[in-house]
Amino acid sequence: MRILHQIAANFRALFRNARVDADLADEMRFHIERETEANIARGMSPAAARKAARLAFGSVDAAQEQSREERPGMGVRQMLHDVRIGTRLLRKSPSFGIASILVIALSIGAATAVFSVVYGVMLYPLSFREPERLVNISLLRGPNRARVSPSAADVIELRQLKSIYAGVAFLRNANLNLLGDNEPQRLQGARVSANLFSVLGASAALGRTFTADEELAGREHVVLLSDGLWRSRFAADSGILGRVIRIDGSEYTVVGVMAPDFQLPSTTYEAWVPNVVDPRELTRETTENYRVVARLAEGVPFELVRRETSALAARIAQMTGLANTSNVGMSVDPLLDDAVRDVRPALRLLLGAVAFLLCLACVNLANLFAARASARSGEFAVRLALGASRRRLISQAIAEAVPVLVIGGVLGIVGAKWALRLFVATAPAGLPRIANVTLSAPVVAFSIMLLTLTGIAVSLAPAVQAWRSDFTSITKDGGRSSTAGRGRSRARRVGVAVQIAFALPLLVGAGLLLRSAINLSRIDLGFRSEHVATLSFEVSRAKHVSDMEAADYYSRLVDAVRAVPGVTNAALTNRIPLLGGQTNSVHFATASAATDELTDVDSRTVTPEYFATLGIKVVSGRTFTERDNADAPLVGVVDDRIARTLFPGEEVIGKRFNGPGGSGEIIGVVAHVRTMRLDVDPRPQMYWSYRQWTQNRMVLAVQTGVDSRTIFPSVITAIRSVDPDQSVYEVRTLDEIVARSQAQRRLTTVLLVGFGGVALLLAAVGIYGVVAYGVTQRMREFGIRVALGATRRQVTGLVVWQGASMALAGSAVGLVLAIATARVMSSLVYGVAPTDVISIFGATLLVMLVAAIASYVPARRAARVEPGITLRAE
Repeated sequence: MRILHQIAANFRALFRNARVDADLADEMRFHIERETEANIARGMSPAAARKAARLAFGSVDAAQEQSREERPGMGVRQMLHDVRIGTRLLRKSPSFGIASILVIALSIGAATAVFSVVYGVMLYPLSFREPERLVNISLLRGPNRARVSPSAADVIELRQLKSIYAGVAFLRNANLNLLGDNEPQRLQGARVSANLFSVLGASAALGRTFTADEELAGREHVVLLSDGLWRSRFAADSGILGRVIRIDGSEYTVVGVMAPDFQLPSTTYEAWVPNVVDPRELTRETTENYRVVARLAEGVPFELVRRETSALAARIAQMTGLANTSNVGMSVDPLLDDAVRDVRPALRLLLGAVAFLLCLACVNLANLFAARASARSGEFAVRLALGASRRRLISQAIAEAVPVLVIGGVLGIVGAKWALRLFVATAPAGLPRIANVTLSAPVVAFSIMLLTLTGIAVSLAPAVQAWRSDFTSITKDGGRSSTAGRGRSRARRVGVAVQIAFALPLLVGAGLLLRSAINLSRIDLGFRSEHVATLSFEVSRAKHVSDMEAADYYSRLVDAVRAVPGVTNAALTNRIPLLGGQTNSVHFATASAATDELTDVDSRTVTPEYFATLGIKVVSGRTFTERDNADAPLVGVVDDRIARTLFPGEEVIGKRFNGPGGSGEIIGVVAHVRTMRLDVDPRPQMYWSYRQWTQNRMVLAVQTGVDSRTIFPSVITAIRSVDPDQSVYEVRTLDEIVARSQAQRRLTTVLLVGFGGVALLLAAVGIYGVVAYGVTQRMREFGIRVALGATRRQVTGLVVWQGASMALAGSAVGLVLAIATARVMSSLVYGVAPTDVISIFGATLLVMLVAAIASYVPARRAARVEPGITLRAE
């Protein structure tokens, strides 16, 4: 009850202050009247009685003032009063207000936007039960410990570690062709073990997940739908359970619909079906690679998990007959870490860039508030002389920063919200967990914390100024104190140097990324991307059971597409360049190199016209023909990297090899092609005839004589003329694929360049402000210098040197930070060293140039000083 009374008292003091004052005045009048009546009763006249009563009671105004100061909520009321004063001060000095609010809005907005992305992608918890216990398991192979997907036999072995893992599940991607009354629709799906959902701790929003017997052959024709597919294709029909739909020519029964936030492998997946393991996989006669997800047993230390799993990997290597087990292992990574591994360096870089920008903004604001406090030093001194306490002045100085912080913070957060919408709309394809990027409660809390810290930082200078104010020193000598002035001027110059130190790493980083972008633009891709359209599809093995039937279907499909007006050539491949590939080990006989086996060869199945369609140069020999079929001897085409590596200075044509399809002969050498990304090119390449190694998933490449985007409807019609049930997906041009391969790097570069530009602008404003303030303070000195014979050029040079000296001092410290930052960026740059002289020198030169320009404007004002007018004014 006491707390409730206190809350009520504070409420009355804050929001009913006038009523409380009126009640207090009534009470005082009551006491005075009672005392007056008592005095009259003692024999005094009414006038004398009232006068005596007033003297006995004391000053009414003083009593009311003392009551107000002791009233609950006085501190809050006083703070609100100071905030109102701060708002009025902003109206009196709009230039200061606009500059301060703009700096806060830019810095808080950038920090909020970037932290929203970092939180949504890297920190937002997975939507599973106890997600911290979920891990991803990969095999490690080769001297570089490259990650390889485990097999079904490996999963069986992992399931034996029951003291380590509470459950082990696996899945693999699947292209599912949904048929029905509408056009065929390709579904991005996955074939999963029946226990996947129990391991994840996820349940269906409607219906159920899979049972153990549904991963047995003959029982697997059930399907789980995503929430998005259920709504878009089936209009959110609640009677979907039990409905039979056609997938890949077979009938599947819908048993459940997953929740909207279910995201494994990602939110783009639309359907899941049970995976039936081929018995040959368990004996390692054949291998089907899977993604393996496991749930750790409760309370098991992570180091023990990794140690036991590595020991299992060594035992598996011995069982499979590997001679060297030192290059074999298993990696166990938290599921969230594994999902964001590729984007983590770029996001950390952006987070570091924002940290630099925020520090720079705080120093800039501190300089602005210090300059305003210095201009008000006389006011502080007079208020001290009139009886104000230093504590009162400090609290007012802090409260006056609140309007700037609130307005700037609100604008920054609103700007961040718009920036996030733009980011999500233009984010590179494949950015993981992009659906979680939003302005969430933790992000807003982070922004409020940043605003609070910024407020503390920018309020220190006015608070110190208020604490050091002294009426005697301010009024002495016309209000000038050279010692204090020099101290404050030195502090402002140090502040500007610190801004330069924080801006330089951003500029060097931006320079490194720009140079990397230029280097990447000059890379020889090995193929021609102009006027090439691509469409992906997967053949139905229910219709085309054998490899020969599938190959004949591919041949008819390519012929139909070649007949489309505007098409000059067409071909098929299982993987288009820059979208990854599959790897195999190939043994090359009579190789001249130290090793005759390549364990990481990028293998691609192609039709004969593939090289001509993509403009891939044939170095020697020939490419495939339709005669290179299943009845003919096995042949292969290698790239010139294999030729140079294994057969330097030799004729490669006719060399023998032993690969996935058996033993064969090299018939041709073609130019090396970028198959992963522009900046990643680790593997040599080998090509196989589509009739000798037939793949299910293929990509159609169409060379056109017109705009490749306009040809898609006609090409799809030609495909449907061969098979009306054939669905296509990933319909895009090869130019778009090339652009998308660098979208993430390009976005990082644009953002860092933007941060660097803002940092340079803030530093320029800081230099201009300090130099201009210094010129104003030294106008008398400049007048004397000109009167004594100094030229205007000398005065200009003196002022410009003041700005340049601050830039030099800041650059000296900034270079150390820039070099350290550049080393962290080593994985994000291409074709340029982290300590690239051009980037570092160019950024430093740019800072010096901007400092000179920012100093030149006030320098011209100093040079135009008229000695006579200045000295008469003094």
